Amino acid sequence: MIDLRSDTVTQPTKDKHNARCTPPLGDDVLGDDPSVLALEEQIADLVGTETAVFVPSGTMANQIAIWLQTRKGSAIAVEQDSHIYHYEASAPALLSGVRMKPVAGVRGIMSTTSLYALFPPDDPHFSPIDLVCLEDTANRGGGTVYPVATIQAIQEIARSHHASLHLDGARFFNAYVASGIAIKERTKGFDTISICFSKGLGAPVGSALCIPKSMRRDAIRIRKMLGGGMRQSGILAAAAQYALNHNIEKLKHDHYHARLIAISLSECGIKVQAPQSNMIYFEHPQAQRLVELSAEQGILFLALGPTTIRLVTHLGLQESDIQKAIEIIQNTHKKLSS
Repeated sequence: MIDLRSDTVTQPTKDKHNARCTPPLGDDVLGDDPSVLALEEQIADLVGTETAVFVPSGTMANQIAIWLQTRKGSAIAVEQDSHIYHYEASAPALLSGVRMKPVAGVRGIMSTTSLYALFPPDDPHFSPIDLVCLEDTANRGGGTVYPVATIQAIQEIARSHHASLHLDGARFFNAYVASGIAIKERTKGFDTISICFSKGLGAPVGSALCIPKSMRRDAIRIRKMLGGGMRQSGILAAAAQYALNHNIEKLKHDHYHARLIAISLSECGIKVQAPQSNMIYFEHPQAQRLVELSAEQGILFLALGPTTIRLVTHLGLQESDIQKAIEIIQNTHKKLSS
């Protein structure tokens, strides 16, 4: 099967498997796993924070960041199509006792006008907004990349209202590769940053929460409370470090494959949203049927609604896989349209 459902389906290569099986290990809960410490130091240095904490998932990284930077009864501002708003099971309310306030956007990019208008007056009737969260790239927006000027404008608005800033960087390196803008230029101004290793970078498990040193002790305590303390997690950290060292530049091939699919599908009359990174969103009147018929022929992808389809390219795909997927989708589309 050629799997285009997500970039989370990537499998470890032989080299990555070997790296995972041979690292020096300790006990990360006791703070002495050398492979975890090396990964945390590397990712913190890469994105420009003082330290980082290795966690099992991007959702946990996001939720620790929210917990650290909010007060119970306050609110967080999130773009209306963001992962935190749609796919984290209302965790901010349960774990941190905060309300999520959705901000209008275009293709997942938060509107600065809408954000500014969202901040309430200084009145005890309203929940203050303690934190503004951005997602780069924006998944439900179509893998869109935040313009740096927009990030800076959002940061200025947040600071003027005494709110902190969190970057959900689940696919941050896709944004870096697609934009060509330096990593630290894209992360500048955020108080906390989550980075996922198990999507486009291809590691099997794990994310990092990149933070100031002043937050580290509390972040580790919250991780423990949430069940995220892992013992010899250097096995996972070594695979993540291999991904950092070898797979960032490979993301450009995923982006090329996404453009190739988009162009080919548009040529047969399918309405395709131009991809900015490794995601292709397109409209089809029989979305679920197209998914089912394509799966019967060996191509997997997702219907996100009655007429919306998403395909995601990743390092587990060769150009021959892409060409086969294009051919099957085009032929199936023609059959459904006849």
